Amino acid sequence: MTKLTIEDRLDLAELALRGFWLIDQGRAGEAAALFAEDANLTFGPGSPRPGTISGAAIAAAMAARQAEAHVTSRHVLSNTLISALGDGRAEVRSLLTLFRSPDADLSPVVRSVADVIDVCVQEGGVWKIADRSILPVFQPG
Repeated sequence: MTKLTIEDRLDLAELALRGFWLIDQGRAGEAAALFAEDANLTFGPGSPRPGTISGAAIAAAMAARQAEAHVTSRHVLSNTLISALGDGRAEVRSLLTLFRSPDADLSPVVRSVADVIDVCVQEGGVWKIADRSILPVFQPG
């Protein structure tokens, strides 16, 4: 197993946070650049739209989310663990609590609590998400 530097760990933590922050700021389209060219984004069972999207389809999905300007969300990440996987790969595991309001009501309702597992790789010296799995654990009743 290759050891990660402090700089790697900071970069990986920022990578995990930045995409969700961009979504919450209405800039989801920019989040696609955080994924590797041949990346996978999987929404597990219990997600509103379970399944895997890959490659260029991730950019299309992020653009579609950005077009949902009426939706307000806040993705809160916690319990983050970063591990070296070797061969220039690392894993970032986090707990996601998603607050989402589809209208002007802005009621702070938890929509999902999920485990997020990112496998990251370096492309051109920059960490990118090669595989992201969002696996719901709890859902509102």
